[in-house]
Amino acid sequence: MKNSRVLIIAADQPLDYDTHFKNRLKNLMSRAARHASRFNDLNLPEIQGAVNNNISKLQLRMNDKYMGLLDLMNYTKNGRQLPGLTPKNFDKFLTHSDMITLNGIYLYHYLRSKGFEPEIIQNFSLADWPDLLRKKPLAVCISSNFIYLDEIGDMAVKIKGFEPQIPVIAGGMLVKKVLNAGPNLFPETMNWLATFQDKVDIFVIEFQGEQTLVNVLSALRNEGDLADVPNLAFFDGNKEMVFTRREQEYLEMDRTTIDWSEIPRAYLRKTLPVTSSRGCIFRCRFCTCWRLCPEVHYKSLPVLRNELRLIHNLGFVKHIRFTDDNLTGNRKRMESILEMMIGENFDFTWSTYARASALTPKMVKLMKRAGCEFVNMGIESGSQTILNNMDKHLKRDRVIEAIKRLNDHGIYGEGGFILGYPGETPGTFTETVDLINSSKLPFYQPNLFYYSKDMLVNEDKDKFGLSGLGLSWRHNTMDSAEASRLMVDMIQIIEHGFNEPQVSVWETFRLLRGEGYRPEEIYELLKLKRSLKLTLEASSPRQGFSAQVDEILKRIEAIVKGGGRGRPSKIPTPISLHTSP
Repeated sequence: MKNSRVLIIAADQPLDYDTHFKNRLKNLMSRAARHASRFNDLNLPEIQGAVNNNISKLQLRMNDKYMGLLDLMNYTKNGRQLPGLTPKNFDKFLTHSDMITLNGIYLYHYLRSKGFEPEIIQNFSLADWPDLLRKKPLAVCISSNFIYLDEIGDMAVKIKGFEPQIPVIAGGMLVKKVLNAGPNLFPETMNWLATFQDKVDIFVIEFQGEQTLVNVLSALRNEGDLADVPNLAFFDGNKEMVFTRREQEYLEMDRTTIDWSEIPRAYLRKTLPVTSSRGCIFRCRFCTCWRLCPEVHYKSLPVLRNELRLIHNLGFVKHIRFTDDNLTGNRKRMESILEMMIGENFDFTWSTYARASALTPKMVKLMKRAGCEFVNMGIESGSQTILNNMDKHLKRDRVIEAIKRLNDHGIYGEGGFILGYPGETPGTFTETVDLINSSKLPFYQPNLFYYSKDMLVNEDKDKFGLSGLGLSWRHNTMDSAEASRLMVDMIQIIEHGFNEPQVSVWETFRLLRGEGYRPEEIYELLKLKRSLKLTLEASSPRQGFSAQVDEILKRIEAIVKGGGRGRPSKIPTPISLHTSP
């Protein structure tokens, strides 16, 4: 019998933001080219090229490098030079590469309970793979929850380059989405999957997948037959992809709770993720999440209380992020959770996703008392016409009320918006901009409409004249090239709301809160980042940094030098969310 050591790759966040962004553009172009022959009425690569050009314009670019906020902060901290982050020095700087995700923690916890010896590789880019593989693990498991499949293929090549015989297993939400049709997949997709041969040995096609993974690992350890394990795809001796029978897994939410006292300190951070529920009761026509988890499942209040107590008792956690699809979906339950948190008086703050329609006066007041600092909402559009097209079950006026309510209570709000949804016009886009400006929404996240046949909107494709896939599409009133251009316009015409184009603001917020930066400092940093981007674009590259650019960088340096770790920064007064800037 083979050993029980299992490596779990939770994410792959490259240390170089610039390279990561460029690779994303490359993967988008590859996908468009791969499916181009399916659409005689569209030139997918041409449209994707225009989209990529516009997406690039959303980014801050300085010294020929694309930068996110953390890169900009590192740049100022490092004497106005962008540090080359490596596995040896990354802990001296700010990076998303070292953030903890729940998928790795949960699999570690679950596999240990089943007699395996798991080891979390939180970030593929930080691992010493020759050393890890020298010990001959039973398998390497890669979660697709935060990694694209093309990237998984590249990772598998590197792993096989060191140890060709070690099985590589891929699972998670993206694997489930892409391979769910089994043998009925499009020929183009099957041909693409064939390129994973000799890279990824086994795909786990199940939303939960914990028990399937245990069955796979048991079969590998005991030299069993994979054909007897349900929910798999693998290559047989004839190099053909084989799909095994499907059996839906169900694991009660209370059994997914984490005993944080048993998680090694090396895997923990000052910001930790927690989930209290799985699934969403809504059926928005742009969303596919409900297909993966059509019913909502909840942790019981006593179990959730105990898990939060365990985190509190760790003694070093400053912030938690609720990762629920819709924490506020059940209003009475949410109020009970908040009252419990108030009673426990936990010493961490927290952030979450919430529906704007759930943010009643009572709810927001309780959230503030319970330690909530940040809420991101799927607003999607400022046009009631588009919201109706989406089956969003959301009123524009309720959204504005919710945003102002959060502002009045000092809770920072981020709105996610989909640009280019079928029916979108320059007029509906203007309504979205007006909503952001009039409500004084602190942060917004523009997302280009992503078209998949698994979405309910696919049933409306003839009605809207919708054609294409992914980020390369066209409908009766707009195509994705125009929609992505409108996203670029938002930076100019939204003066008092800010964003992070490559990562959502909430991701940056939770990391910086864990590092001790105050919410108003984070707001000010993103405000300065926008000012820097616009100033650089208005300057001549031949002239070098202008006095205005220098002044902006000095203000960022002051916050980075004084902010975080409990030290006051040089922001004269806290940002007021309910008065005009």
